[in-house]
Amino acid sequence: MGVIELLTVAETAALLKTTKQQVRKMIAQQLIPAMKIGREWRISRQYLEDFLRNNMI
Repeated sequence: MGVIELLTVAETAALLKTTKQQVRKMIAQQLIPAMKIGREWRISRQYLEDFLRNNMI
């Protein structure tokens, strides 16, 4: 298994073309899984890419 790339809230927001506040809200609502490292949330790039690929209409 390779290294898992973790994105910051800001990087995730840029990828989703939304705000950091919206990403934090999605994390709180458990719409996207995230882990807290120190005081910051991290999101798996692979999960995000898979999620986007599988949920495109």
